[in-house]
Amino acid sequence: MSAEDFWGLLPTLSETAVPPELAQPLAQSWGEAALAEHASIASFGRFSLQLLAVGAPPALLVDTHRAALDEVEHARMCFAIAGIFAGEPLGPGPLAVEPHALGSLELPAVAAATAVEGCLGETLGVHEAEEAARLSESPAIRAALTTIARDESRHAELAWRFLGWAIATGGSATRAAVREAVAAALAQGEQGGPNARAIDEQLVPYGRLSAARRRRLRREVLERVIGPAFDELWAEG
Repeated sequence: MSAEDFWGLLPTLSETAVPPELAQPLAQSWGEAALAEHASIASFGRFSLQLLAVGAPPALLVDTHRAALDEVEHARMCFAIAGIFAGEPLGPGPLAVEPHALGSLELPAVAAATAVEGCLGETLGVHEAEEAARLSESPAIRAALTTIARDESRHAELAWRFLGWAIATGGSATRAAVREAVAAALAQGEQGGPNARAIDEQLVPYGRLSAARRRRLRREVLERVIGPAFDELWAEG
């Protein structure tokens, strides 16, 4: 089996000693991040089909396919890091794809999903990766997170560009669908996330934000970045 058959291989993180009791939680946490990045490849594949279905401009299609390739590399990096903590190479199994995974191809529905997954999710992801990189004590992990943050910033910008085009194209029906979806997503987020476990804070030097840090950061980003961006979008109408 060649190196190309593995999802990711990195040198050992010899510059950062890992206490034995943290190896399994780190492998699990980084493995979950890797699976999320792996699923994002499919998300951008779905998005490209949705863009074609709604007649989006070619520049959006080009950037969507580039984003899918970014996600392949993100998954490989995260699986590599998870494998280091697990002590063996790791990778995903077959991705479970539901028969109706493509979702609605109507412009209001595509715009609403993009607002939640892209404008909200990707923008939050950028700031989480940047913060995790800043706090990491491992140069290799910090470099991986910096790359992810840089790429996710482009992905978030792509989502906002599409949303602007979609609202301008779809008018009041699309705007209403987006506002409803964003309001529902924000309300769900306010209901609270997972409670921080005691071990969570010990993972921070290895590139994983604790639940408490993530909640605090998300509140700041929603107030300082995402809220004003949506306010500006609503004002344009």
